[in-house]
Amino acid sequence: MTTHSQNALLLPLLVAILLILPHGGTAASRKLGSQGNYEPIDEPQDAQIQDLAEFAVRRHNRDSGDRLVLTRVLGGQQEVVWKGVNYRLVIGAQGKGRAEDLYLAVVCEKDWKKFPDLAAFNLIG
Repeated sequence: MTTHSQNALLLPLLVAILLILPHGGTAASRKLGSQGNYEPIDEPQDAQIQDLAEFAVRRHNRDSGDRLVLTRVLGGQQEVVWKGVNYRLVIGAQGKGRAEDLYLAVVCEKDWKKFPDLAAFNLIG
């Protein structure tokens, strides 16, 4: 199990990883709102981002049989793609009686669908 102090040490590493993942580019080479480039999410506490994180945990629970509860959204990135947006969210979640773990959730919203899709939900710390 990961302790809270270990999570605090992992956060700077996770942010650095998000910034250098493919399609992230460097800050100087990215244009805000340009299609196909991941941009940082400025307000992870925004209601839409919180809803996407809740969706990711619910879908993960449904698919895996886990019973995780979202504890927080630490940050993430969004990428505008043709007819939608992809999100990479670093979230904290915990199961009953367990310490919080960190996950990377990839959620895809398509303009023509009513609901987002969960592309990935991976334990990262």
